Amino acid sequence: MYRKKTYVSLIILSAVMAMFQTAEARMTKEAHALYQQACSYEYKNDYNSAIRIIQQALSINGDDAMLYTKIAGLYSDIGHFKEALSAYKKALKLRPNDAFIYISMGNILQNIGDYENAFYAFKHAQEIYPEYKYNYLNIANVEYFRKNYKSAIEFYNAFLSAYPDHLEASENLANVYSLSKQPEKACEIYAGIYKKFPSAFTDYEKYGIALFETKQYQAAVEMLQRALANNDKSEHIMAKLALSYQNLGENEKALEYFKKTFELNPELAGLRFDYANLLGNMGKSEEAIEVYKNYILAFPEDANAYRNLGLVYKKLDNTELALLNFEKSYSKDPSNIETQKELAYCYHKKQDYKNALKYYNMALKYEPVNPELMANKALALHAMNNYVAAIELYKEILSNQSNERIKENLCAASIAYGYDLYDKEDYGQAVLYFEDAINLNDKEATAYFGYAKANAKLGCTDVAIENLKKAVLLAPTNAEYLAELNKLLPQDLDSDKQEVAKPQETSETPVAIITPVVMEDPISPFESLIQQGDEQYKKENYKEAVDFYTKAVVLNPSDKVTMMKIANIYKLLGNNAKAISFYDKIIILEPNSSDAYFNKGLVYATEKKYDEGIKCFEKVIELSPEYPYAYYSLALSYELKNMPEKALEYYYLYVGIETDKKMLDIVNEKIKQLEGAIQD
Repeated sequence: MYRKKTYVSLIILSAVMAMFQTAEARMTKEAHALYQQACSYEYKNDYNSAIRIIQQALSINGDDAMLYTKIAGLYSDIGHFKEALSAYKKALKLRPNDAFIYISMGNILQNIGDYENAFYAFKHAQEIYPEYKYNYLNIANVEYFRKNYKSAIEFYNAFLSAYPDHLEASENLANVYSLSKQPEKACEIYAGIYKKFPSAFTDYEKYGIALFETKQYQAAVEMLQRALANNDKSEHIMAKLALSYQNLGENEKALEYFKKTFELNPELAGLRFDYANLLGNMGKSEEAIEVYKNYILAFPEDANAYRNLGLVYKKLDNTELALLNFEKSYSKDPSNIETQKELAYCYHKKQDYKNALKYYNMALKYEPVNPELMANKALALHAMNNYVAAIELYKEILSNQSNERIKENLCAASIAYGYDLYDKEDYGQAVLYFEDAINLNDKEATAYFGYAKANAKLGCTDVAIENLKKAVLLAPTNAEYLAELNKLLPQDLDSDKQEVAKPQETSETPVAIITPVVMEDPISPFESLIQQGDEQYKKENYKEAVDFYTKAVVLNPSDKVTMMKIANIYKLLGNNAKAISFYDKIIILEPNSSDAYFNKGLVYATEKKYDEGIKCFEKVIELSPEYPYAYYSLALSYELKNMPEKALEYYYLYVGIETDKKMLDIVNEKIKQLEGAIQD
């Protein structure tokens, strides 16, 4: 017969004994004999006989609480919970302030799934006997089952403050943190359990998932692989491994685990979105398209799926299908700025500038100073002959950053608007825009030509001639420029010697540049995160700095420099476990990193783990024999281990390569003291 395991503390046993002694004093001699006989049957696991004997005792001594408590316990042992609860209630009438009876009733109620009444039973016990901290675990467990996670966390922590090494309570607390969407707290508890009870730890899967939720993907992989070793048929573990590897950029491993997951369960439609993303990132576009389509059949309202499918078509240069899917995505989620951008780019590419402008304006509401969006909006305005707005926007971009492409576009727009004004006979304004164009690019012949024609209309013939000459010099084969110059030059300048074709009616006005652009030298997300991390570090906001650096490492898992920054900050903050973890990651990437070994050794030294530190410093010397502080740290470690001869050996080596006079004075004084101590 199955018997639920219960935990009884020394305090409760003492309480039971005290009640037994009190009950024995009131129990009749005949009833007491029967009680002892029942205990003997109970010891032999003959619960039915024990119950029969206690019933006889109750017929003699029916006002004794101990007899009701005993028969209630026996009923509970054989699973007769209704009878057990009835007996406990009778005992409570005789002992209304007995916390143990309430706890026993609470255990039964919890066992049968009546968590509401179990909670009230345990709470009554707490009110009667608040010093009994073990009951906090009972309350916490019931609150866990009732999904009152905030209350459960409170009571688990109260219990663990008295019993910090209680494994079950720690595991349950970690689970509650996970269920209440506090994965960081869950990770903290799991890490503590894993450190305290490495051989008893079994929650690899839950720990791995908590690490995944906190974006600690490398650590998540380690735990999930352990979980998989215990359960290699778990589709859930396989899926989380696939996603972890995907986030680490290890696409081949991610692909392997996605395939294994779908082999176990082909019906996991929700996971196919991430799988399609992976295929798309790996350049497997046709496969990605099919997976996205299957996913959309199951989740037709998912805007992200349509957008990502559109991105694959965009990569394949299929603008029509890309646009179709971006429009579907927009219909499901009109507020998504990335979808708005993609719609703008697609319409721009199709030369549908009106719609392109519509979506550029939407996106700019969310990102009003995005230089790429501003540039492309300006190009759309330019292509629509809305020169004034385009020029204003080009100038705004250039006021914030220098960009030759935008400068060229501004020049072209200024020239085009100058000719537009000229055609409208607004020669004064035309002169200003041609002049702006010349200031932007003094090698642009069309700007000089337009400037000259506008000045000629204003009666400034000398200025017109001077600028027509510049236009002719820059474009000597242009017959129109030469003919216009011949018209203005006085006839005694032998202009008749220069026969030219009749000028064409059309002028060489520049064609608007309408292809969407990407700003030159844009800062990458990785570089941006590094910069933000550096700024926070300078301000001594170390936690924020680590957050930015960690996100950067996710984007570039082989960035040893940033890993060193993270490790050093954790060392500075005293989080030695994490510091060592990152030093180890650096060593994996660069086995000859003497700096990583040295700093790892310093961490061990702060923990007084001198032997581990010595191994690190010895490795530094092996890799970099001229690394002075490795010798100093070795010497100091041996000194702290009370090994003066070994300490002197490395202090001697240190002074042989150190050049800092202050340090040499300090170490030479140490050498004298150690030599004196050895002689004494």
